[in-house]
Amino acid sequence: MTLPEFSVKKPVTILMFTAGIILLGVISWTRLPQELFPPINYPQITVVTSYENAAPEEIEALITRSIEESVSAASNIRNVSSTSREGASIVICEFDWNTNMDFAALNIREKVDLIKEKLPRDAEEPIVMKYNPFETPIMILSVTGKEGYFSPYELKEIARRLIKDEIEKIEGVAQVMLTGGREREILIELNQDRLRAFNVSILDIIELIKQANLNYPAGTIETSFYEYLVRTMGEFKTVEEMYEVPLLIKEQLDEEEEQQQKNQEGVEKEERRKRVIYIRDLGKVKDTLKEKASVSRYNGQDNISLSVQRQAGSNTLSVNKKIYAKLETLKQTLPREVNIKVVYDQSVFIEKSITELRNNALQGAVLAFIILLIFLKSIRSAVVVTVGIPIAILFTLIFMYFGKLSLNMMSLGGLALGVGMLVDNGIVVIENIFRHRQMGKEEKASSQEASDEVFSAVVGSTLTTIAVFLPLVFVVGIAGQLFKELALTVTFSLVASVITAMSLTPMFMSRGRWKQGKMATDTEKIDAVIKQKGNLGAGNAKVYVLALGIIFVTLLIAAASFKTLMSLDREFMPKLDQRQFMIKLNMPAGANLNATDSVVTQLEDIILRHPVTRDVTVNIGSSKESTMAGSVEILGANQANIIVNLESRPGRNFLTLFSTQNKQEKTISTAEVIQQLKEEFSRSNLKEANLEYILQESVFKSVFSGTAPLVVILKGFDLENILIPATREIEKRLDKVGGVYGIKDSLSPPSPEVKVVVRKDRASLYQLTVNKIASVAQAALRGYVASKFKEEGREIDIRIRLREEDRKDFNRISRLFIYSPLGMNIFLEQVAYLAKGLGPTEIKREGKQRVVFVSANIYQRALNEVVKDAEEIIADVKKQLPQNYTIELGGENKEMLESFKSLKFALILALILVYMIMASEFESLIQPLVIMFCVPLSLIGVSWFLFLSKTPLSVVVVLGFIMLGGIVVNNGILLIDFINLARQQGLGIFEAAIQSARVRARPILMTSLTTIFGLLPLAFAVGEGAELRAPMARTVMGGLTTSAFLTLFVIPSVYIILETIKLKVISFVAPTEEEKAQRRSRLDRKTVIQEIELPEISATEKKDKIIPQCEESKPAVEREEKEIIPGKDITDVGDKAFTQRQILALEYIRNNKKMSRVEYVVKFKVPLPVADRELEELVKKGMLESSGDGPHKIYKIKE
Repeated sequence: MTLPEFSVKKPVTILMFTAGIILLGVISWTRLPQELFPPINYPQITVVTSYENAAPEEIEALITRSIEESVSAASNIRNVSSTSREGASIVICEFDWNTNMDFAALNIREKVDLIKEKLPRDAEEPIVMKYNPFETPIMILSVTGKEGYFSPYELKEIARRLIKDEIEKIEGVAQVMLTGGREREILIELNQDRLRAFNVSILDIIELIKQANLNYPAGTIETSFYEYLVRTMGEFKTVEEMYEVPLLIKEQLDEEEEQQQKNQEGVEKEERRKRVIYIRDLGKVKDTLKEKASVSRYNGQDNISLSVQRQAGSNTLSVNKKIYAKLETLKQTLPREVNIKVVYDQSVFIEKSITELRNNALQGAVLAFIILLIFLKSIRSAVVVTVGIPIAILFTLIFMYFGKLSLNMMSLGGLALGVGMLVDNGIVVIENIFRHRQMGKEEKASSQEASDEVFSAVVGSTLTTIAVFLPLVFVVGIAGQLFKELALTVTFSLVASVITAMSLTPMFMSRGRWKQGKMATDTEKIDAVIKQKGNLGAGNAKVYVLALGIIFVTLLIAAASFKTLMSLDREFMPKLDQRQFMIKLNMPAGANLNATDSVVTQLEDIILRHPVTRDVTVNIGSSKESTMAGSVEILGANQANIIVNLESRPGRNFLTLFSTQNKQEKTISTAEVIQQLKEEFSRSNLKEANLEYILQESVFKSVFSGTAPLVVILKGFDLENILIPATREIEKRLDKVGGVYGIKDSLSPPSPEVKVVVRKDRASLYQLTVNKIASVAQAALRGYVASKFKEEGREIDIRIRLREEDRKDFNRISRLFIYSPLGMNIFLEQVAYLAKGLGPTEIKREGKQRVVFVSANIYQRALNEVVKDAEEIIADVKKQLPQNYTIELGGENKEMLESFKSLKFALILALILVYMIMASEFESLIQPLVIMFCVPLSLIGVSWFLFLSKTPLSVVVVLGFIMLGGIVVNNGILLIDFINLARQQGLGIFEAAIQSARVRARPILMTSLTTIFGLLPLAFAVGEGAELRAPMARTVMGGLTTSAFLTLFVIPSVYIILETIKLKVISFVAPTEEEKAQRRSRLDRKTVIQEIELPEISATEKKDKIIPQCEESKPAVEREEKEIIPGKDITDVGDKAFTQRQILALEYIRNNKKMSRVEYVVKFKVPLPVADRELEELVKKGMLESSGDGPHKIYKIKE
């Protein structure tokens, strides 16, 4: 029992099944995770190691090289790059796509653990982070306090204890990262003079605090009944205890004391005497805050930021609602002077995107319904088809739930893209049902038989659309992962549409009496449109000439369209105006935090005064917390990031896009805001500030090796003598390339530094090593965290260093006291000297080589054109470099080329799969080639639609074209399937092709127009993230528009040519005996139309004479006797009385212009080799008589 048959016979079961789909679909909607983007497994792991106040060269030598060497041996690793800068080492490991990043992270951690012992002992533990640019916080909170009420430390503690800890308890929250504020620190500041006086080294004090602040287990003591745990308690309970930590020292005896000791008998001679001193004798202990390493502000006010990360698979909207509820509760317990503000809420963007996509889908469904109503002229019929849309969508949601997908911009975009296609199968079914109704069948029989008849065509056309998404599995990079859920969603919805079309549509159509509507039976208008293009059945010569002409002109237009397509601008991903931009500030190398902060404050004031500024977030420098929070970019004290969010665009949708009010409310773009701010900044005294503006046009910017479209990468070992000159040469020549601006490189200016140069020969005389000297200098200046002070469950650093007056003066540093193992007091200047100079700010490496990046922006030129010019420059400069040095292009261009290459393979594979499916369906190798001709037809519309809408060629457009390859062939499948059916019923090639185009014109136009109008709101959407979906919708719309109309003329033409060639080849290779005889007597094989002149006869004579002439091998069916009325189409006499073959053979019986003598003309629209045989048989039987010869031969009924 087929599905249509079951649906007709079991309507209640189908209704209950539909109710179940609705119920489960609604439940799935409420339980599906909602997020901005689908989960993307980005193949990058970052190892960040902090080493406070260490210079870039030391970072590279002591940390970076060791980590690089170890992680390079990890499995599936593609590239290793690093940045060594003051206080931090950043090693970035890039893996092959589709690598399991959980195992990769474990592998990297193992590699890092192997070399931990090689790292400096006071360096921080290396942090291994899985980097994903799409895993942004779902919410960012700003905590501020009333000025003068809280210190930075107190405000941070309030945020930590009262807010952070409470939010982390919410279900769905993974962690909350806290940045800003100041950390508490116990600082022991030592007096250098007193250290020298007591012959104590700073390293001795560090070791003393380490040993004094300990709790140790000692074991147990057992009695007859109890067992006592013995512990040695030594940890500090209060800060004051640290003042009283004792230290036993040996003082040098003066001459008088030494003489007295010599005169005492029995007393052992000693050069020193023992004495106990305390920390209070050597310096001060302060309970203070750590030195300010960074500044965090929101709208000009110091703040604490809390970034909330969600758990994988949780619903962002649901989690954020719980956070808002928790914040309302917390506000009752927080001090009144503390203010919490939500500065970023991802759920708002998700909700806007969902609302926008829902509106687009609803508008598309309404437009599709209107198209159906226009064609069907029946509200009930249009409703039956349209009701499949919500049912299919709910069905899709169930598939998504069990397929572990989420509701995001991509999956919802797939639903919106598929809205117009969801009615296609229903249209085909209902159209065929009405055709069977015209044949006189009753409701149930017509619904079942018509649905079964088109079942294979519906399934085949759906499979071809689904097949184009299968190759996306082989697309590597972000494009493949990002659009995977879109492809799956469209696939699920199409499968659901087949089920609904084959169950609900025949079930509804079998109940009650349905009127087809005026448009459904009136094919004359559409026939007229096709006839205007030329009667393909006019004759052999005309058919071939017209068919070949149509094909030639079509190919010519397609070639011109392809040239237009290739001339379009190219980009990796569509640009999004996210109403956000960043200003990167770089002060001169060596500028301190306060100097940078003063300049940033001026910039903040100007930005906040702009009318469209919503909020401004400032980050100056980097703290340990920002590193722990996963911030790969570590800022120096002379660097700042200013993130500016602008007011959102007014709420608009497709329906208001062209309204007069909307045109008047033009929103200033982000680029225009940047230009206005530049002019304001130029009027301020900011000469020392170097400003870089980064427009957040795409979420994909952060995944490239640079923010600019064009990036040139130079690699080698000698930075000073080879890489730097080559960099300057490339910059000089790029500056002359048209359309290129904003050229810069990664060579940061050197920063001032003081080098302690150890004189190893002198140091060896005092048994001092370089390591010992460096340790003393480091502890004295930067300080050393000797231990932790535990209080209320928290651990606070105990840092030991010299007091400020001993650290700020060069002369006092050179007099730094070092205690020699020989028992001597040695000054630093005795074993080393201080040298002022310049050192690198940061050192970049890639593939264990030094690397320099040259980036540039592009203006009013296509990226591919600029790339050609850049490649010529690279080729010239590369000739001047040694063999081990390389120059290559990176950045957006590299990603674009890799993605286009992968998508090109996917497109070819998709077309092959589509061909294979159609070949299996039609059991033919030629007919799928005929249908594939729809693809170049779609290219015409794609190129001109993109050209007129000024849409650049991007990954999204290519994906749209891949999707289009599976959609446009559906029209061809329906047409060829009907041609084959007509030929099975006896029509020849020409008649079948021409008449099928006429009969199938309406369903083809209906399915195409519903898809086109269903995509219209998406193609011109202006809501959140619309720029990412619109290019795909425009591509499908443009291609389908031209393909739908040209298919009706081009596909029959290609079919006639290829099928005729096939028959001729078969006839030439293996002709029959009759064909051999005909070939000898008839060289002209043209197709002609034979006319049979018949005198006026009665209905009885019609039955006895006309019908036998049109008989084939099979006998005629029983038919009613009806009078033939002159001037009427034979179908008007009664279509039940004739088979389809007979109707087509006797299609036009017209009365003669002479009213006195009525004649009937029967046009045999079949090739002569067939028609001649049939007519000659009738002549032999004595039923016809012939006169004339060749094309002018006339057959008449024998009197």
